[in-house]
Amino acid sequence: MSNPDYSRLLTKMAELKTLNAQYKTLTEKYLPATATSATAGASYTLTADKNVMSTTATPVSRPGEDFGEHWKYVGKIVPSTTADLATFRNENSLQCWNLASNDKRLFRQVVYTGDAKLGSNPGQNNWDNRCYGLIYDAPASAVVNTNSAGYTHMIGKTNNGLNIYTKLGITSSTDTTGIAEASKLQEIEQNVKSLVNDIVEIGEAGVNNELSTLVATATESNLLISKINNYMNSGATAIDKNYGEIDKRKNMSSVYAEINEQRTLRARKYRFIFFIVIALSLIVGYASYTSKLSIIEQIDTLKNWVGFGWWTSWWVITIVVVIFILSSFGWDMKGNIMMIIRYITDPAFWTGQMWWVGVTFLLLLIIFFHASFKSFFVEFDSGMKNIQEGLDNDS
Repeated sequence: MSNPDYSRLLTKMAELKTLNAQYKTLTEKYLPATATSATAGASYTLTADKNVMSTTATPVSRPGEDFGEHWKYVGKIVPSTTADLATFRNENSLQCWNLASNDKRLFRQVVYTGDAKLGSNPGQNNWDNRCYGLIYDAPASAVVNTNSAGYTHMIGKTNNGLNIYTKLGITSSTDTTGIAEASKLQEIEQNVKSLVNDIVEIGEAGVNNELSTLVATATESNLLISKINNYMNSGATAIDKNYGEIDKRKNMSSVYAEINEQRTLRARKYRFIFFIVIALSLIVGYASYTSKLSIIEQIDTLKNWVGFGWWTSWWVITIVVVIFILSSFGWDMKGNIMMIIRYITDPAFWTGQMWWVGVTFLLLLIIFFHASFKSFFVEFDSGMKNIQEGLDNDS
């Protein structure tokens, strides 16, 4: 993961932590208005055989989807096994109310769509045992009064009869502050889903797998936020440590790569010496093989021609020096010549703080050429004199 992506991940983690704090505050202040009994102490008022969401006994729509603009589909319940019809209806209604209360959306009223056992939805059993909630800001026109067998209509209440929503803590329909805060739970849930998707997208493979597991095992926002936040908090140190180790490994890899590159360059730089030795060996061997002289005679001739002090000859020293110079710079002669020209034509090389390097190099170069070619020119001059004397004697 690159540094920008890691920064984005940390930012998303901070946002998720903030959402977690907001969510915790709101869920503690606005608890679901769930009930434990369908009769005594129920947190809602039930009206039987009333369908307040549709003008027809069975809504003319597809079951399992939102009905119109204001009635939101909450889910489907598992019908009670009680034989008594009134108890059967009340227990199913209790399940529907609790399902709507635990939903993160804020509802003002709840409708249970009945069951075939109660004579509901004749010929359209797909509508049975479904639960719908009226969104908190729906207009009064969204509520109708239609007789429908088996349907129940539920409105929330508290002991003083003021609460009319599926969340506790809202005192009345004019409690705008409470309504606004309680309705944020749905918004937080949507933001969490968006953040989770962003984190999974930004994170690398290992992070993705763990986050995917958390998302798959958490069906509710509070559980999801808690798991993600705990994972991020507990994993932040591990993530930092992992990235530190990754950076160190990258640095070591760079060092190893640089060492290998230097070794490769040196091997290539000195490889030509090996080729020269092989070429000279082939030439000398072929010359020795084709010579009419024996090996011993060839050695004696070589000794007489080279002489005992051959290593002091100027040409031997010059060749050795040139070979060492080439082995130091390599065969990139164009680059080497351009480098020498840049140094020579750079006034700072002669007048700057390193002027003594240029002057010393120049003096050493003069001394080298003088010492190397002095014997050559002396021998050349004496040779020319000998030739001239020979010509004079012949004449």
